[in-house]
Amino acid sequence: MIHFTKHERLVLVMLALVLLIGSSLSYIFKTYPQLNDIVNLLDNGQIYRKVDINTATAEELVAVPYIGPSTARQIMEYRQENGPFTDLQQLKSLKGIREKNYERFRPFLKISGRK
Repeated sequence: MIHFTKHERLVLVMLALVLLIGSSLSYIFKTYPQLNDIVNLLDNGQIYRKVDINTATAEELVAVPYIGPSTARQIMEYRQENGPFTDLQQLKSLKGIREKNYERFRPFLKISGRK
């Protein structure tokens, strides 16, 4: 029978915990790949507050990830012609906004009175 000292048992327990935590994190990140995007934002210091598309200036819209000057201009023009947005889904009706782009910048936007 193998006998371990108190210190050796402590080291074995710590190694087992590190292995368990590492395996759990690996499983979680494989199961939920969108967590990688969040971790990357945290690593890069790029945590953004949500921008209200009904009150934001063109400069504020361009500061939103994945929104360029052309899209910001379209949002501003839409507001002038049609009034405020009532649903973020309306952004998809703007020229050049594909589903993939919409899904990228949607988490950074909000509508007045909504989260």
